[in-house]
Amino acid sequence: FSLCAWLTTYIEPLSAGSGIPEIKCFLNGLNIPRLVRFKTLVCKAVGIIFSCSSGLPLGKEGPMVHIGSILAAGLSQGKSVTFGIDTSFGKYQDFRNDREKRDFVACGAAAGVAAAFGAPIGGVLFSLEEGASFWSTKLTWRCFLCAMTTVFTLYAINTVNILFGHSNSGAMFSFGAFFSLQGGKSNYSVWELSLFVLVGCFGGLIG
Repeated sequence: FSLCAWLTTYIEPLSAGSGIPEIKCFLNGLNIPRLVRFKTLVCKAVGIIFSCSSGLPLGKEGPMVHIGSILAAGLSQGKSVTFGIDTSFGKYQDFRNDREKRDFVACGAAAGVAAAFGAPIGGVLFSLEEGASFWSTKLTWRCFLCAMTTVFTLYAINTVNILFGHSNSGAMFSFGAFFSLQGGKSNYSVWELSLFVLVGCFGGLIG
């Protein structure tokens, strides 16, 4: 599995890594060739599947952001260079510019975070704080609608086997359940909260 994951990066080097730094560069005006191509999407998806299946210490958050950005970029342009497809719909002409493409990529990044963590507002904040340099009220609502649609689709798929009976399913993956280490007692004392605050302040100052 590890060898198969490496082969995907050999086919498309841009599929290596999380993809978040490249997407941030793209959103800030740096045009990276082949970053949002269909070939990169396939290599990224196949590579992360094999990487996680082989037990490598890798996360799915970054690839989800990259994959969402590629899908959004393709939808905004209504064409594919890889397959040579170019739609003739007149409405797509309004989106075929760099500004609209980057707005769609920001929405795709928000959707990727929302799909990974089940947090639509977190996805919007990620695109706002970490991604796009130029922000507007219109882009905020676009990202929020895209992230909410993503979470709704995720819940619908996770609950389809029980006919959408309840929505207590979480995100695409979990960090595990928190439980007591001492048989029902708290894992920390009240006085230790001050130490947690100090560690948080120290981390914030370093950041």
